[in-house]
Amino acid sequence: MRFLKLFILTIIFLNSNLNFVFAQDITETTTQEIILPEKPVLKLAGDSTYSIDSNKEQTITVPLANPSSYNAYDVVIQAKGGENSPFSIGFENGSNRIDLIKRGGSHNIYLKIKVDRDAPSGKYPITLDYAYSSSDKQNLSGSDTFYIKIDNPSDLAVVALNGLKVSKENITVGEQIQITGNIENPTSTEAKNITVELIGLEESNMSVSGGKSSLYFASVKAKTSVPISFNLTSTNLTKEGSNKITLKVTYTDKEGKEVSKDYYTYINVSKDTNNNDNVDIKITELISSKGKFNVGQSGSFKLKIKNDSKVSAKNIKISTKVPENIVPTSTNIVFVDELLPNKEKEFTFSFSPTSQATTQTYSIGFAVEYNKGKKTEGEQTVDNTISIERYAGFDVYNPNPQKEGEEAKISVPKIIVSKYQSEPTIVEAGKSFKLNMSFQNTHSVKTVKNIKVFLTVEDKTEEKGNVFAPDNSSTTYFIDSIAPKQQVSHTFDLFAVPDAKPRSYTINVNLEYEDEKANEFKSVELVGINVKQQAKLEMSEILKPEVLTKDTENGISFQLYNTGKVTLSNLMIKLEGENIDAKESTSFVGNLDVGATEYYDGSFIPKVEGEQNLKIIITYEDTDGKQVERIEELKLKVEPPIVEPVIDMEMEEEFTKRPSGFKKIAVIVGIVAVVGVVIFIRRKKAKAKKELDFNE
Repeated sequence: MRFLKLFILTIIFLNSNLNFVFAQDITETTTQEIILPEKPVLKLAGDSTYSIDSNKEQTITVPLANPSSYNAYDVVIQAKGGENSPFSIGFENGSNRIDLIKRGGSHNIYLKIKVDRDAPSGKYPITLDYAYSSSDKQNLSGSDTFYIKIDNPSDLAVVALNGLKVSKENITVGEQIQITGNIENPTSTEAKNITVELIGLEESNMSVSGGKSSLYFASVKAKTSVPISFNLTSTNLTKEGSNKITLKVTYTDKEGKEVSKDYYTYINVSKDTNNNDNVDIKITELISSKGKFNVGQSGSFKLKIKNDSKVSAKNIKISTKVPENIVPTSTNIVFVDELLPNKEKEFTFSFSPTSQATTQTYSIGFAVEYNKGKKTEGEQTVDNTISIERYAGFDVYNPNPQKEGEEAKISVPKIIVSKYQSEPTIVEAGKSFKLNMSFQNTHSVKTVKNIKVFLTVEDKTEEKGNVFAPDNSSTTYFIDSIAPKQQVSHTFDLFAVPDAKPRSYTINVNLEYEDEKANEFKSVELVGINVKQQAKLEMSEILKPEVLTKDTENGISFQLYNTGKVTLSNLMIKLEGENIDAKESTSFVGNLDVGATEYYDGSFIPKVEGEQNLKIIITYEDTDGKQVERIEELKLKVEPPIVEPVIDMEMEEEFTKRPSGFKKIAVIVGIVAVVGVVIFIRRKKAKAKKELDFNE
C-alpha cells in the first residue's frame, strides 16, 4: 500500500514538471517568433516538364516567383542536370542574375539547352539553386527541380513496309496476282527478328500460291531495305469487288521490345465484267512530312485517291484548305479528267509557314469533289456532287514570329550532313575504313559557296593520340558551291589506331562557308563511328600420351592465352571424336580477361583400335557478340588392350606348394612393383604440368 502511494506521488510530480517545461517552451517560442524578421521565398511557377527535341539547341522560359510579402535582393541562380544528362545547360542574356524580385512578383529565366544527337528518350531532371538576400541583408537560399522530356525517335530501330504494289489492278476468279514491297530500316540501328505475315486471307477466300504466307529475316541493317513478295490466287469463293489484304510486320528493337504494325493493300476481283455500279471515290492515304518546319522551309503531303467502283470517274477536283500564316508552295487545286475503275492516283502538295506563323500544329484540309450521277431537287434534276475531306497536321517551329509592322528577319543558309555511312559499318581497330558523307544545303533559294569541310576528333588513346587518322589522304575537303536543296557527297579515307577501345566515337564535321553576299558562317555536325577490337586466343603445345590403349582413359592438357585487347565471353572447351568417349571432357570457363591464362586438363577413352581423330573444340564470343569456333584436330594411334598372361596350372600348384615365406616375399615384390608404376605415372604428369607452367 505504501509503495502504491509513493508511485502515485511520483507520477503527479513528473506531470507538473512536464507542464511547466511545456509552458516555458511556448513562452520562449512566442518570444522568438516576435523578434525574427519575415523572409522572402522564391519558387518555380512554370510547368514541371518541358519537351525538347534531340540534336537541337532550344531556349525554354522558366518563371521564378516570389509569393511572399517581402522583396528578394541580389538573386543568383545556378542550374545543374542529373547524372549522365544528355544535354548542356546555359543561361541566355544573364537571366540568372537579378537585382530585385519584388514581393508577389516574378522573373523569367531563359535556359539554353543543347540536346545530344544520340540522347535516349526519357525524362531528365534539372535543379535550379537560388542564392539571395532579404532587406536586412540576411543570406538565404532555395532550390527547385523540373524535368526535360526528350523524344528521340532515332535511338530505336524502326522498320516500315513501303512500296506495296500489286501486279494487276483487276483479276478474275482463279487468276494469280503478286504483292511486292520493301522492308526498310531508315534508322541508324539494326533491327532484328523481322516477320512479314499475311493476315485474314480466310475472310476474302484468297489462297497462297506456293504455300508461303510469311517471311522471316534475322536482321535488317541500318539504312538498308529488303524486298518481299507473295503470290496469291483468287478462288470461286473469293468475294467480288475490293478485297483487303493485311500484311503484319513484327520486329525487335534494340531494347528487346517486340513491335508490330499492320499494312494494307487491296485486290479487286471481278466475276461479272458488265456490272456498272455508281462512281465511288475514296481517299486511301494521306501522308504528311515528319518534323517541324521553320520560315522558308516547305513540307510536303502525299494524297492518294482511288476509284473504288466498276465505272470510270470523270471531272474530279482536288483542292486544299490552308489556314492563315501558311502558304502553298505548289499548285493547291488539281483537276483529274478521268480515273479508270479500281485505279489509284497519287498527288503531292507542299506548304510553307510565313514569318508571322507561330510554333504550333496547323490543320491543313484536302477536299475531293466528283459527280455521282443525278439527283432531284424540287422540280429540277441536278448533278449529285459528292465532296469528301481529310485533314492532316503541319508542325511549325518559329520561336520569334514576326509581328505586324515588324521587318522580317533574313533567313541564312545552313549546311547539314544529310547522311553518312562507314565501310565497314563496325570499324576494326588497327585497320583502314571509308567514311562516306553527303552535305546538303537546306536553304530553298540561297546558294552557298567556298565551303571548307574538315574533320576533328576529341577522343584520344594513351599510346597513339587521336583515335582516327587520315589514311594516305586529307581530312579536309573543299566544295566550290552547293545549290539550294542540293547535296554533294565525299568519301574520307581514315585509319583506326590499334589501341582504340571498343565503343562508339564521335567525329566533329566542321563546316565553314559563305552565302551569295560573302557573309561567313560556321557550324559543326556530329557523326558516330563504332570501333571493335579483334579477339585473339593463343594455344600452347598439347600434351597427350604417345601410345593410347583401347577402352583405357587417357589424359590431355594444354593452356590458352588471351593475347587480344578484349575480354572473351562464354569460353568453352570440349573434346569430340567419332569413336571416342569424351562425355566428361567439357569445361566451361566463362570470361577470359585480357592477358589471362586458362589451363585445361581433360580425359577421353578410345573405343576402336587403329588411327582415330580427336577434335578439340574451343568456342567463345567476340566483342560483337558473335560466336567464334576454333577446332584443333589430333591424329591418334590406338593399340589393342593389354592381355593378361595365362598362368600354367602346374606352375600354380608348384607355387602353392612353396613355403609360406616364399609366398609372402612374392606378394611384397608385387606390391612394390605396382607402387613404383603409380609413382612413375604421377611424376610424369607432374613434370608435364611444370613444363606448361614454365611456358606460361
